[in-house]
Amino acid sequence: SALSTTSTFTCVVTSGEYTDSDASTNTMTLTKLTFNVEEKSKEVEENTSAVLSCVITGITEAVTTTWTDSSDADLAGNSDYSIDQGNYGSNSQTTTLTVTNGVSSDTTFSCKVTSIEWIKIDEATAVSLNIYGVTFEDKSVSTVNDQTITCAMTGLSLTATVEWKNPDGSTITSGSDDYTITDEAASGGAQNSILTIGTSRLSALSTTSTFTCVVTSGEYTDSDASTNTMTLTK
Repeated sequence: SALSTTSTFTCVVTSGEYTDSDASTNTMTLTKLTFNVEEKSKEVEENTSAVLSCVITGITEAVTTTWTDSSDADLAGNSDYSIDQGNYGSNSQTTTLTVTNGVSSDTTFSCKVTSIEWIKIDEATAVSLNIYGVTFEDKSVSTVNDQTITCAMTGLSLTATVEWKNPDGSTITSGSDDYTITDEAASGGAQNSILTIGTSRLSALSTTSTFTCVVTSGEYTDSDASTNTMTLTK
C-alpha cells in the first residue's frame, strides 16, 4: 500500500564460483493495479436497439459477469437481450448487453462482476438506457413563400446534435443553397431543429423530396444516432 503506482526493484547477483566477478544488476517494474468498472450508458430513440457496456480494468485474469434489469432479474437466456462476457486482455475486459428492441422509457440495468483476485462477488454497477422521441412529419407546401420543416424531439436530458440531409444524402449547411437551420436548446426535455427552405431552393426541388434528420444524444455522445425521414410535397 505504501508503494507508488509503479515501483522499480533491483536484483543484484554475485557469482559463488568466482566471488571477485562483477555482479550483475537486473531491474523490474512493479505496477499496482486498481480495480474499476466504467459503465457506458446510452441515450437513443425509443424502441431502437442499443448496446450497453461495462469496462472492467485493473485485473490480471478474466472475471465473470452477469446483467440484470431494474427488478434485478438475470437477463441470461432472455430473447430480448444478447450478452457478451467479453475477452480478457491487457488488464481489461469489456462486457456488453445488447437490448435488441430497445425500450419505451428510461431504464436502468446492472452489470455484476465477480472477481476472485479482488474478492468481489456480483458487484453491481448501474448502466442507463435513456430514450427520446422524434416527430418528423410529411408536409405539403406551396412554393410562393419560404417553408419550414421541423424535427421535434422529446424526452431529452441534454441538448442533442441534429444533422440535416438533402434528398441526395448530402449534409445541409445553414446559410447555403437557400437553407437556414435554427437549432433550439433542449428545454424541459423538448428540442426543435427547424429547417427553413427558401423559395429559390423550393423551386429547384422535385415534386416530392425526402429530407433526413439525424439526431445524436448530447448526454451520451457515443450513442448511435437516430435517422428519421420525411417527404416534402410541392
